[in-house]
Amino acid sequence: MNLPNILTMSRIVMIPVFVVVFYLPMDW
Repeated sequence: MNLPNILTMSRIVMIPVFVVVFYLPMDW
């Protein structure tokens, strides 16, 4: 895969991770 595809895939993977982190209670 070339760099734009890697960036797109990483963005698609990271968006749900950020959503979960923001919606979880931040006690740490």
